[in-house]
Amino acid sequence: MRRRGSGSALVVHLEGHGREVVSAQADVSGTVGWFTTQYPVRLDIGAASVTAGGRPGEALKCVKEQLRAVPSGGLGWGLLRYLDPGTRPALAALPVPDVRFNYLGRFTATDAAGGRLLDLGPDAVPLAHALEVDVMAVEENGEPLLEASFSYPSGLFTEDEARALAAAWSEALGVLADHCGPDAEAVHTPSDFPLVDLTGDQLELLAQEMDFGDLEPVPDGADATREEGDRR
Repeated sequence: MRRRGSGSALVVHLEGHGREVVSAQADVSGTVGWFTTQYPVRLDIGAASVTAGGRPGEALKCVKEQLRAVPSGGLGWGLLRYLDPGTRPALAALPVPDVRFNYLGRFTATDAAGGRLLDLGPDAVPLAHALEVDVMAVEENGEPLLEASFSYPSGLFTEDEARALAAAWSEALGVLADHCGPDAEAVHTPSDFPLVDLTGDQLELLAQEMDFGDLEPVPDGADATREEGDRR
């Protein structure tokens, strides 16, 4: 968004592992092979900013709630985009997001590829986006180290521009890490309480009267048996 120069929203293609638990009867723990889902998400942080001295907490809450509002982790997007004859033409006509983001998970040195992202060199494979970001957490000496790969067509970005984007991304992560450090107070949002309908303002009023610090948020997937329209 900083590169775009205006506006507070960005449409991103998110890629996931495709094993979201959407039903208590569907046990995906024994599946073998590579699955993937890719779906567009519009992320808008409003007047907040992820900068030192800005409002990173507000930005974090905005993105958290918007991502949790996506039904079934985006699992149904591909069905509507490619298989449903009623929705396929309209969705195909929409512009493709410029950015694709994929978090691959946490790896150790004994995992495939040594737990490292592979550098295939410039223009090694055709890209479907102007910028594709692949991220993984790699364990080193028992501590996680975040590693990212920024892939881009050389006709759209120079190496210096790509490095500037990566540096800005790393800077924003540092601001968020400082904000969420070990001394930070627990901050809950409406999606942490899926059994009741609360707005952010209502939750703040309750937080002023009650101590939410010791409450454990509901983990993702714990309420997968609810109706689709009542998801987080």
